[in-house]
Order: sequence, then structure tokens, then C-alpha cells
Amino acid sequence: MDNRFLGGLLINTPSPAPTDSSDDSIKPANPDYVKKVNEAAVKMEGLFITQMLKEMRKSTEQISPEGSIFKDKIGTDMLDLADTMVADSMASQRAFGIADMVVRQLTLPASVSANPAMPFPLNPRERS
Repeated sequence: MDNRFLGGLLINTPSPAPTDSSDDSIKPANPDYVKKVNEAAVKMEGLFITQMLKEMRKSTEQISPEGSIFKDKIGTDMLDLADTMVADSMASQRAFGIADMVVRQLTLPASVSANPAMPFPLNPRERS
């Protein structure tokens, strides 16, 4: 058993299964698959940011006093469109890092993902 710290808590994880030392090479993922994963991950991050912006706008509307510009329903369709465009732009820059995490998880080499208890190190610098 390996002892690891996660959020200040000590957790016990099973030791990785022994691997065949004759094939220690890590094979890269198929480039077409990686491309599709990247596209899907960026779209997912865009959807997440869009939803976050919509919720932020909704809460701003709810806490605003009567007669405030934020309570005005005029132009909400255009604001929704603008939120979506801003979210897509942020996602294409990978501003939140969600797409990076999705890509990292879905493109793990087979030798790393063979241990389901800890699919990748908690700290990316621990990778060897």
C-alpha cells in the first residue's frame, strides 16, 4: 500500500501492479483520437463557461434593485449570444484548464491507466 496525501487527508492506495519489464515503452495515443478528444474537451469547457456566465447574469439580475439596468429584459438574447461567444473564446484559450484535464485523463498511456486506483499522479511533476 502507498500512502498519499489528498487535501490534507492521508489515503491508502494499492501499490501499482508489477509490469512486465520487457516492454517499458509508453506508446502514444492515436493522433486522430487525440485530435477528437481535444476538440470535444474544448467544446465541453465552452459549455461549462457558458453555463457559469448565464448563472452569474441570473444572480446579478436577482440581487439588483428595481429599475436597475440589470433587471431590464431588453437585449437578453443578445447578451446570451455574447456570453456564448466569450465562453467559446475563453475555452479555445483553455482559460480554466478543464479541457486540459479532460484531454490528460482520456489520453493516458495504457501502462499508466492499468492501475484504476490511481490513474495518474496527484502531482503532475511526479510522472516519470
